[in-house]
Order: sequence, then C-alpha cells, then structure tokens
Amino acid sequence: HVTKSYSKMEKKNFVTPLLGFVSTALLARTIKLRQSRHTTGRSCMQTGAGTQADIPESLSESYSLIPREVEEHRSCYISKSCSVSYANSGSLHIRNGRKSRLFDVFGNSYLDTRNNVAHCGHNHPEIVRAVSYQMSQINTNTRYLHPNASLLAKKLVDLFSPSPLEVVFFVNSGSEANDLALRLARAFKVHTSKEKDATTCREPHVIAIDAAYHGHTMTTLNISPYKYNQGDEFTKYPDNVKIVPCPDTYRGKHSIDQSKASNNHHASERSSEEDAARAYAAYVEKACDEIKSQGKILGAFIMEGGMSVGGVILPPKSYLRRCIKAVRDAGGVYIADEVQTGFGRLGKCMWAYQYSFADENNDTELTPDIVTVGKPFGNGLPLAAVVTTSKIASAFKVSVFSC
Repeated sequence: HVTKSYSKMEKKNFVTPLLGFVSTALLARTIKLRQSRHTTGRSCMQTGAGTQADIPESLSESYSLIPREVEEHRSCYISKSCSVSYANSGSLHIRNGRKSRLFDVFGNSYLDTRNNVAHCGHNHPEIVRAVSYQMSQINTNTRYLHPNASLLAKKLVDLFSPSPLEVVFFVNSGSEANDLALRLARAFKVHTSKEKDATTCREPHVIAIDAAYHGHTMTTLNISPYKYNQGDEFTKYPDNVKIVPCPDTYRGKHSIDQSKASNNHHASERSSEEDAARAYAAYVEKACDEIKSQGKILGAFIMEGGMSVGGVILPPKSYLRRCIKAVRDAGGVYIADEVQTGFGRLGKCMWAYQYSFADENNDTELTPDIVTVGKPFGNGLPLAAVVTTSKIASAFKVSVFSC
C-alpha cells in the first residue's frame, strides 16, 4: 500500500524509492514469519486471550487445530467463492478481538479497518453481558410476545422521529431487508393501482444506481450492479430494472473538480455541485419519464445515501431531493438502503440519506418511504430490519408475511 500510494510522488521526492524498498522488505519478512508459523504444531487454543479452561468442551476440537489444519479444512469444505482476505500474503488466522483491534493465533495485533459490522467494537463488555444473559433465558422467533422485541421496535422508530416511518419488520440480514423492501413496494403498487389485474402492475419497475450493492438474494442481485456485472452468471438486467449512473462527483460523468475532470475522459464540463446534482438527477428523471411513457408502472427508487462498496460516494447536494420528487411524481416509492451506512456512520447525521441536507430543518418530503437497516444494527449478530409507513405496511397482508 505504501509503494502504491507514493508512486504518484516519485518525481517530487527522492524518499519514495526508499520507502517503497523498506515497505517491500518489511512485507516480505512478515510473510516469511507468518508462513513459517503456519507449519508449527502450535494450536489455536494455545495462543491469544483466554486459556484452555475457558473454552467450552463443544469447541475444544476446533481450538485444538493448528493453523495448517485450519487452512486445509477451509480449502476442502468451504466454497472457493467465499474469499479469504490477504490470502496472497499468508491468510490471517484471527483468534479474537477487542475494541478496534483483532488478534491472530500468534498474538499479533491488527487495527481493524475492514469489518463493517462491529459498530460498537469487538468484545464490548455490555454487549457480551446482554447477549450472554438473553441466551441463558430464551432465543426464539417473534411469534410470541417479548419485551425486548417490542421495545427494540419502538427505539428504532424513535430514531426517525418525527416522521411517518413507524412500522418495523425484523429480519436476519441486510439482503433479506432489501428483498422485503422491494416486496413491500410491489405490494403497495398492487394494492393502490387501479389496474390490479394488469401484468404491468405485478412487475413494477425499479430504478437503481450503477455500482450499487443491495444484497445476495436473486431479487437484490438484480439491482446490484457491483455484483451483477461480475462473472458470467447474468447476461442482462431484467426488463423491469433501470440502472442510472452513479452520482460520483470525483471520477464520474459530471465531475465538480475541474483539475480532476481534465484528466478524466469520462467527465464532462461541470463547474459546480449544483450543476452536477442537476445532471445526475436528470438520469433518474428520464428513467421515470420512460417508464411512464411506455405504459409501465414505477415501483421504487433504491439508493444508499452514501454508496459504500461503490467507493464511499456521497451524492451532490440537492441530488436526492430532485430524485425523490421525480420518483414520487411518477408514483414510485423511495427506499433508503442504510444497511451499511446507517446509525451515525457518516458522522454528522444518524442516517446517510440525511447527509446532503443535514444542516436543513426536518423536511418530511425528504423522508424515505422505506428504510432498511442491518450490519451495525446487530453489531455482528444476524439482525436487520425494515422500517416503513403505516400506509405501505397495511398493503402488505399478514398472510403474505407469516413468520
């Protein structure tokens, strides 16, 4: 990373080659040490925090494996499509974590800059106590009344107050949340459309952003160009999905930094953030017009307020305002995907969709019709949710979502 980041400065600073040499040497030494350790007979149980006495008997076999055996089991029994980070430099055998640090089986400590689920850090004592206590009581589904589920729903709704978002569906993952959000949008269109028996009503259109990622289910993959365009599993988007350009103001079609735009053949001549917002929103407006002119029905527009895997891209101000207006004028609903960006991760606001207008007064016109939350919601546990309005929730019959 040091070599790559400094390569742009080679003509400016003679220190760069030296830094590159040192970093390469250190990396080679680290790889050599890591690989040599993998061949030792030292088990995962014998290192890291905790002792053999702390480990339950049901886990003792797992923690008695040596690193080489862990890699062999992984290679034999887990799909190769489930990639391993840093496999090219000797895979990390992470044993435990605390706060912002990860620890491997050899006792090495790493600053965790990669995980996007441990919102409150690893091994937070209050979370450990709460989870341990609840597991000692009961862990079951939501068919029964329990104060935890009821209160959690209320507290989640309170984070959007004041707004019409007041109904919660609990699910297990971000993919499931986004999948359900699309089903809710579809059910709402079926319920409210005058053409209830029309085929077009049963397959409403969805507008999504290029480079977006919304999940791994078949439905969410169809609106996730980040994954959809990889490999040869898919050949074309479904007819009811429209992909519009990502509102990237740095390397996108409408850059607002002319010094960058001059070196980017994709960027057009744009001079301000407002120009960029207008230009990018025009693609959504055009998609809405095309759907309507073809006699089709718009179901939803889905977007992360700050696109995560697409490159941590924040749209220009007024972009979302323009898009929301166009979508609602066309009869669609606005879905805010907050699975990876929600719960204050952008700093100045609780939800990423608020970022562009965080300094303005609360405006219900900018509030999403449906919001999905996930990863940080459970701090690593399989917990996600969909929050929506009573009007949309009521269109989703109980018999459809019986769980």
